[in-house]
Amino acid sequence: MVKLVKETDGFIAKHINRKVSTRISIFLVNSKLNITPNEMTFLSFLTAALSACFFLGKIPFLGGIMAQISSILDGCDGEIARLTNRTSKEGELLDAVLDRFADGLLIMSITILAYNIVSPPITGSLIIALGFLALMGSFSVSYSAAKGLNVGYEYKRRWAGRDVRLFVIMLAGISAEVFPLSLPLFLLILVILTFSETIYRIKETFNKNFDSP
Repeated sequence: MVKLVKETDGFIAKHINRKVSTRISIFLVNSKLNITPNEMTFLSFLTAALSACFFLGKIPFLGGIMAQISSILDGCDGEIARLTNRTSKEGELLDAVLDRFADGLLIMSITILAYNIVSPPITGSLIIALGFLALMGSFSVSYSAAKGLNVGYEYKRRWAGRDVRLFVIMLAGISAEVFPLSLPLFLLILVILTFSETIYRIKETFNKNFDSP
């Protein structure tokens, strides 16, 4: 099971997600289901899309729970690939692209839900701005990770890896079920986490004195 854990795993992935995903992956590999890594990638994406549907349907509790399940399943594709020696650049590309689609759907759905049930008293324009900034920050964290690999450096997830972001979305869904006014707060938390992570990575890269690509 040790080989399935990545050194760059974030806090949530390391202490929560991997404890579940590794068991799922080992079970699937030992079963006769013959699920491929790419099929697991699609399953994780569909789970995130279902989460977004729950948020849009004003059932935030289930939306939050499904977001966390998607986060756990997101680790299974790579684990299955490593267990079966089926890692590939194509699989990495598919995983990265679908993760971005899933992130966009989730943040969009939370923003729409907040706009519909929170404004007023909070202005709709502010909610849209928070959602847009959260989306920008989320994509910036992922993009900085990809560009870091281009210069030969793999960032360790700190406080805004995808595992943490989806965990925050889960908490947002659970909280919104009883206190809808908390949704903009969680969007703000995503903004702060993602922008601080991106700025930290840029600073760390400059400190490494890498050559320009």
